[in-house]
Amino acid sequence: MGGQDMNPDFGIIFNFNVNEQANPAELVKTVRDVGARAISISNASNLAPYQAACDEYTIQLVEVSGEELASENVIDKIVHCRKNNQAAIFDLTLEADGDIKPEQKTALTIINDWMHWFGHALNEGEASSLTTSGNSFALQNRHAPYQIYVFIKSPLPTSVTVGNFELEPTRIEWIDERNPLNYQFEHHQITVNLSPFPEGMTYPWRVLRILKHRPEDDIKETKF
Repeated sequence: MGGQDMNPDFGIIFNFNVNEQANPAELVKTVRDVGARAISISNASNLAPYQAACDEYTIQLVEVSGEELASENVIDKIVHCRKNNQAAIFDLTLEADGDIKPEQKTALTIINDWMHWFGHALNEGEASSLTTSGNSFALQNRHAPYQIYVFIKSPLPTSVTVGNFELEPTRIEWIDERNPLNYQFEHHQITVNLSPFPEGMTYPWRVLRILKHRPEDDIKETKF
């Protein structure tokens, strides 16, 4: 598998250093549940059971290696990689009984909690020509470029400015709340009022979704 073209929708890849006690289906299911779309397996005597599990859970089996998975700053690392159009690649070495180490289970839980809300934006985001203020950046959906994702570092500012629009967007919302936010549009840029902030868990990064104006938005309903 060396030298293969990597799917750009792979925002995170987990590389498991396995042993004979490993359960291929459980490992692949764990990757799927966390929100990743690819898995790498090292030290396996037979990859066939892993490929079968990947086929069942629609996960891609690839061959990569990265840095050891740890909880500290793990979301920052994932977001930083995506900002630079890269996948975050983490290595996990299993216990002798084939289980994932407790400290790495903790890291996977942190990733899962964040990916539950923002995984779609992370996996399908690519570089955007839009500019942003402060500690934030914009990606666009590579499959639907009218969808813009603005990643904002916590603690959240009271507002964020996003520039280089041709036309006024049609909707702006927090991905994890889906309630429209107030904004001002002037000189091809928007200033979004972020306060009051979303309730619930405090994430290292939160994501706005902006729907850009599309030509079909101007088509009026035809009545017969």
